[in-house]
Amino acid sequence: MKKLKKYLLFLFLLLVAALNFNMILKPLNLTTGGNQGLAILLSHVFDLRPSFIILIINIIMIILSYFLLPKETTFGTVFATFVYPLLVRLTSFINFNINNYEIIFVIISGIICGVTCGYIYRLGFSQGGINVLSVILKKYFKIKIYMTNFIINFVILCFGIYYFGILKGLYSFVVIIINSYLINKILSKKTSLNSKK
Repeated sequence: MKKLKKYLLFLFLLLVAALNFNMILKPLNLTTGGNQGLAILLSHVFDLRPSFIILIINIIMIILSYFLLPKETTFGTVFATFVYPLLVRLTSFINFNINNYEIIFVIISGIICGVTCGYIYRLGFSQGGINVLSVILKKYFKIKIYMTNFIINFVILCFGIYYFGILKGLYSFVVIIINSYLINKILSKKTSLNSKK
């Protein structure tokens, strides 16, 4: 029963992340890093569906997860590999005008990214995609997840500035900062989730 609740929470967090992607990140072209930012960037460059790009990235990363991470983490990554792109595709029709309140939604998006990613990591899972690299580096090299995320995201951000301009880059940077801060805070908290591991 506890494992079922764990996966239901995981599913809910993936759904929230998918909504955030389609309602804020993609409309504003925020290349915030991770598979989401990379999907926005590559979909613009190669004219491909973001959900398809996310799926391809996830499949590559799941192979690494299989060989380098615990089975439960890998199973969770398998789950996210197929469920998250599906949720992105299913919620792609949801949109509303956020152009007049961009900075407010940028902040909201950063909070959503940080909370969803942070608690997914706390559950012992990964959202799939490039985030798997952060989990691998933490396990083998003791590099903090938020630091690895920040570096990867910054590289993707630089390409985003090239394609979408400095303003979008600044917005993306705000999301990255909020995201990294919240992930660090969530992972550093001592709660019952940690004590059960």
